Amino acid sequence: MPKVSFIKIVFFYPILVYQNCMDTRSADCYNNDWSNKVGDCAGNIFLGPFTLNETISRQFDNVRGARFGFNFTIAKIDSWDPNDFLIVFADEIEIGKFWYTPADGVDMCYVQYLDLFAEKQIKFNFPEGRSSMKITLDGNFDEPLSNEGWGAKRFILQILQPCVAFYSDCNFQGEVWTICSGNQTNHARDIPFEFKSILIENGIQVKMRDPRYYGGQTQTYTSSQYCLSSYQFPKYKQNA
Repeated sequence: MPKVSFIKIVFFYPILVYQNCMDTRSADCYNNDWSNKVGDCAGNIFLGPFTLNETISRQFDNVRGARFGFNFTIAKIDSWDPNDFLIVFADEIEIGKFWYTPADGVDMCYVQYLDLFAEKQIKFNFPEGRSSMKITLDGNFDEPLSNEGWGAKRFILQILQPCVAFYSDCNFQGEVWTICSGNQTNHARDIPFEFKSILIENGIQVKMRDPRYYGGQTQTYTSSQYCLSSYQFPKYKQNA
């Protein structure tokens, strides 16, 4: 098995991937990738209101990690009965489920029942090897907006346990070999192929040294490398 003389990955985390619709009157609520439906409740801008089986979702590409954090503020609008709830998915994985009752909240902006804005923090594991995910908020309600609904704002996605992906071909193609925070020492002992591209999230440093020249200069990468074929780094020290 080919080996490399030196490889070190420095993870500075959590890594912020995305945030949107953060403030009370945030203009970016009107410029988002979730929905073009924007509401106002007592001066609070939010996405929605939605009801019945409406969903909103956003695709995140070129993100690698073993553990993520997703925060958002949920808006409970008017009456929520015991059979009403909101589910949050990362791809096909359910990562959160939320219920309220008609008595939860205060009298804010809608006429029949109480309303509520509550911050939610979700931490979840994600299958290693995936480089993208789709976050979906899925409503499950049985009455129209005149009686109940939901909304959301203050979206934040973070990588809590980041990973670096090494590819056998340029532009993140071919075979992939992944090192995640917490396991980089063990996984760095055996290198399965010559790297041609590296997917590196912001806030990560990848340091490697050419094994053919002991004591050679260490190369440090802080951003993704799309094609290393001209330099062909790293070169191998072949087993005798």
